[in-house]
Amino acid sequence: MPFAVSRACMVTALLTSALLLPAAANAACQHQAVKYDYAPQRLDQAVQDLAHRSGCFVQVDPSLLENKQGAAVHGRYRPLPALTHLLRSTDLKAIKTRDGLAIIRNGPPQP
Repeated sequence: MPFAVSRACMVTALLTSALLLPAAANAACQHQAVKYDYAPQRLDQAVQDLAHRSGCFVQVDPSLLENKQGAAVHGRYRPLPALTHLLRSTDLKAIKTRDGLAIIRNGPPQP
């Protein structure tokens, strides 16, 4: 499936390129609450949108996001709580870093 491979390569390239600019992203990171209105969707897309909306660099190994669904997020959140909410039904955890945010493996998903 060439389309699936192309899409996976594009997502990996976008997330990888974001890893190269942590200082610039951190400068624009908004720590105030921002309104999010996400339906459940592919986790890689939701994380990318959250990073753009908040201005926060999100460090993540793209393989952690493969075949995962992000939870619905509705309301006003600061970046870390928004990302935590997005990851709530996965085995992943959001943490704050010196350069913004990161996603790491946490353990079994919460129901």
